[in-house]
Amino acid sequence: MVITHQLDETIEFGRKLGQRLRPGDVIALRGNLGIGKTQLVHGIAQTYLGAPTHVCSPSFTIINRYDANGRAIHHLDLYRLSTLEELESTGYWDAIEDPNALVLIEWLEQVDRAQPIEFVTIDMNFADDSDLSTSARTFALLGHGELYERLAPLFA
Repeated sequence: MVITHQLDETIEFGRKLGQRLRPGDVIALRGNLGIGKTQLVHGIAQTYLGAPTHVCSPSFTIINRYDANGRAIHHLDLYRLSTLEELESTGYWDAIEDPNALVLIEWLEQVDRAQPIEFVTIDMNFADDSDLSTSARTFALLGHGELYERLAPLFA
């Protein structure tokens, strides 16, 4: 498990993750609103793409794509969806099956049967309930397979 105490630490942890990620990797980011999922994506994008990248939540667009230096990230947010029918028109299946892009999915648990064949989950939680704006965040890696093995040392 990893613990961060400030937003810049969450971004820095994302940078470390970005160093270990490859095209075709799929990661679900699970956690409450305001936990820092998009900030983690910001850190991942900086390192993975090797360029400053403006990252914003795809809450309304469902999918944001970031490109730099011949690499791509599909950043998805399923928070506003609840059925496979709603998901069908978004380009979701094309994005998660793109072997040339890293895929980062917020709120995957919102839509039953939307899970990719292979993925890992980063479970994000507040460490306590006192003041959520300053509360520490915990990060745990869930899953199995080659991607899990590649990322697990960062969570030890």
